[in-house]
Amino acid sequence: MEGIPQFKKDDPKLGQIITEGLDGNIIIIGFPFDEGVMRNGGRRGAELGPDCLRRFIPKIGPLVNAELNISLENLTISDYGNIDLETLEEAHEKLKNKVYIGLKKPQQVMNFVIGGGNDQSWPNAQAFISYCSENSYKPVVINIDAHLDVRQLDDHNKVHSGCPFRLVLEDPIFQSLEGKFTEFACQGSQCAKAHVEFVEEKQGRLVWIGQIRRRPLNPTSNIKEPITQAGQAFKELLDSFDESHRVFVSFDVDSIDSAYCPGVSCPSVDGGLTSKEAVEIGFLSGLSEKVVLMDMSEYNPAAEDQRTGRLLANIFYYMCLGVSARMSNKLC
Repeated sequence: MEGIPQFKKDDPKLGQIITEGLDGNIIIIGFPFDEGVMRNGGRRGAELGPDCLRRFIPKIGPLVNAELNISLENLTISDYGNIDLETLEEAHEKLKNKVYIGLKKPQQVMNFVIGGGNDQSWPNAQAFISYCSENSYKPVVINIDAHLDVRQLDDHNKVHSGCPFRLVLEDPIFQSLEGKFTEFACQGSQCAKAHVEFVEEKQGRLVWIGQIRRRPLNPTSNIKEPITQAGQAFKELLDSFDESHRVFVSFDVDSIDSAYCPGVSCPSVDGGLTSKEAVEIGFLSGLSEKVVLMDMSEYNPAAEDQRTGRLLANIFYYMCLGVSARMSNKLC
């Protein structure tokens, strides 16, 4: 606890359990590239996402959450640092390899990749699909996003931030493993009819933000159960998969209402998720034994960093709380 003022030493934060490397229960990898966003016609700035989010994460806490009665004191978080190569294609390949190594670590519970553009989700998915194939799991990919991101490759036949899930749905290994795919919190104002039809043709599921808003809320007295519409819908989705499945949650943060999360590459225009819903999704992802990989895309500090950065750091914090509760449940 060096460098911490004496009067704050009774309030330890996440920074005190983060180390370097690939040996934690949670492994952080940064992907500081927005070339894929630019190829898709978006605005520059997401390349700053990983390093800016690291400004907020160490100061988030506390390590013992008294409200949920969950301790992070026995959790280990390791930060591998950033993928650092000159071209986007080289960076994709290195990211795929690094995520695959992380997924195979015996002590690993969750790989968490911070983007960068949503094109990162394709190499993340490739690593995840390989992991599932080698361990006889059925892969599940959930894209939490205002957009569907199933565009074709660009006019130069290159990957961009708008196409990662077309590549997933067309992947022969994903198909052979009977992979399942869901678009969660997608917005009708952002999704082309041709893209909707493509997802449906590939047997993908679409959960529109309007559907989520029409849901009746189920009251609960359990403080660890979700209390929001999206939280309850997301829990139902995770609960629909059995023990043969493993899940990759891709969280494009432009799915969050821009009132809460303005610092993104393409701000939400149709309501979007609330901050509480986003935090609950983070917690539920960490809590589920089926979820082994999560990425966070399109944080754009050049547009806004403080409000957005703190929210995203809290999503990460609640994901950590979920992971810790998951590990404790296994020990019981």
